[in-house]
Amino acid sequence: MFESALQIGRVRGIRIQVHYTWIVIFALLSLSLVANFRATQPEWGAGATYLAAILGVLLFFGSIVLHELGHSLVAVARNIPVRSITLFIFGGVAELEKDSETARDEFWIAIAGPLVSIGLGVLFLVLAALLSGVSEPLSVTSGWLGFINIAVAVFNMVPGFPLDGGRVFRALVWGITGDAARGMRYAVAGGRFTALALFGLGIWMALGLGQLIGGIWFVAIGWFLMNAAEASGRSYTWRAALQDVRAGDLARELPPSVPPGTSLETWVREGVLAGGSRAALVTLPDAGGAGRVVGLVSLSDARKVPREAWDTTPVEEVMTPRSALHVVSAHTGLAEVLELMARNRLNQVPVEEGGALTGWLDRDRVLTALRIRLELGDGKTGGPVP
Repeated sequence: MFESALQIGRVRGIRIQVHYTWIVIFALLSLSLVANFRATQPEWGAGATYLAAILGVLLFFGSIVLHELGHSLVAVARNIPVRSITLFIFGGVAELEKDSETARDEFWIAIAGPLVSIGLGVLFLVLAALLSGVSEPLSVTSGWLGFINIAVAVFNMVPGFPLDGGRVFRALVWGITGDAARGMRYAVAGGRFTALALFGLGIWMALGLGQLIGGIWFVAIGWFLMNAAEASGRSYTWRAALQDVRAGDLARELPPSVPPGTSLETWVREGVLAGGSRAALVTLPDAGGAGRVVGLVSLSDARKVPREAWDTTPVEEVMTPRSALHVVSAHTGLAEVLELMARNRLNQVPVEEGGALTGWLDRDRVLTALRIRLELGDGKTGGPVP
């Protein structure tokens, strides 16, 4: 989901990572908290002010990680794998490998994050009271953390996608009506309304109150929510359109095979230009005569080599080894295949069944199947999300 993210740890196999845009919000929030402490606690020294602000912001983002872990651990308990948790400019996000299969799972996964934030908020407020006679900087910082965690929980419960409240709203509509698509439509509509409200609030703050920075920030959050809501709606539509299609249903016959020592020049001339195939299996002879697959070479691999070197470069030097191939089962859903291709920037994937390669899928074939199903308006999708 996020490129250029730095992994900082793992929890239960889930990558915890930081996107470079997080530095921006860390700096802005730290400076804002320093200014707040200077105004409200002028008796503090510069050292205490800066240390309290930096500690507060670090603990706040630690709280965001715990919020996302709340979602993630409940998802894992319901057999939904989680790839990563990423901190970025607008907070944090957990990347789940698939959608919930029931309204009940959707509800508990969505509500877990806000419940964690409320729990942390109460904990920090109690800590602030306990520290009030011990250390004023720690007490004030804990009080701020208590307030901000509860604020995060409240804002996240706004019933609009992709906020947690939007997911809870979707789960409730889904559970009551039995129609997941209707729940998604309502949640996306709520997300659009929330984004427009933030646009309006930001413009009013900037033009009416003269709070330019705050106004721009609210507009930016609204823009992010609008784009995320629209993307979530489109993603749900195409996933629903492909929900009954498996990789084996659309797999082509295996591409032609080529020996490892064949030059790129020969393969492109005979296999690509004359044969019309953009890829080939690289095989070694075996006792059965079918050949043992050792890799896959594609036209994109050939393009990485200077044209003048094609005649002296064997395909085995540029192929993707068999061990590194992203192979999918014939029973894998087509939506999952498309996500795999997008995530790893693949143009084709081999398909296997019973431990043997039986065919292959290319991106164009998958996208064509998706376009046709969307044009036909498959009733199971609930129609396009408005």
